[in-house]
Amino acid sequence: MFITYRRTGGVLALLAFAAVAVSAAVLTVAAAAAALLVAVAVAAVAFLVRAVRPASRRRHAVPAATPWPQETIEATLVRPTESSPR
Repeated sequence: MFITYRRTGGVLALLAFAAVAVSAAVLTVAAAAAALLVAVAVAAVAFLVRAVRPASRRRHAVPAATPWPQETIEATLVRPTESSPR
């Protein structure tokens, strides 16, 4: 059995590989740009919808409970020199 080795490729294979790599890079950049454009368009539409939507339909935070009971605390100022015996 006689095995022969034939060298293939060379400059043409290298050029073909470079062309495939460049086209893959260009397609990747194009896909990223398209995705960015879609994201910007969706964000713009969402912003406009939020601006046009009536304020009554927006969620509002629940008002906080009253911070202090509705009672008045009365106090009298006491000076230490008057209240302490000498």
